[in-house]
Amino acid sequence: MLVTPESIDQIHDMKHLRKAVDQLDAQLVDLFRLRFACMGAAARIKQDRNAVRDENRKAEVLQNIKSLAEKAAIPVPVMAAIWEMLVETSISYELQKWDQIRK
Repeated sequence: MLVTPESIDQIHDMKHLRKAVDQLDAQLVDLFRLRFACMGAAARIKQDRNAVRDENRKAEVLQNIKSLAEKAAIPVPVMAAIWEMLVETSISYELQKWDQIRK
C-alpha cells in the first residue's frame, strides 16, 4: 500500500493508521540508507580529510530543509533540528569511512 495524503484521509482506525506509519518509517530507513551510502561515496571521492566537514555545504543543506519544510507546511524549527543532527551524524560517518578507506 502506497501511503499518500489521500490514503491517510481514508483511514478511520488506529490499527490501519499505525500500519501506514510503520510503512513510512520503513521507507524513511531506506532513504537514510541511501543518504549514508552517499556519505560513503563522498569519503571515497574526497582526497583531503579536512574536506569532509564543509560548513558552507552544511548551511546550504539546512537552508534547503527549512525551505522544503516551509513549503510542506511542517514545523521548520523541528525539521531544522532533525537535519542538524542528521548532518552532524553524516559528517561523523563520513570521517569514519574516510579513515577506513585509507588505512
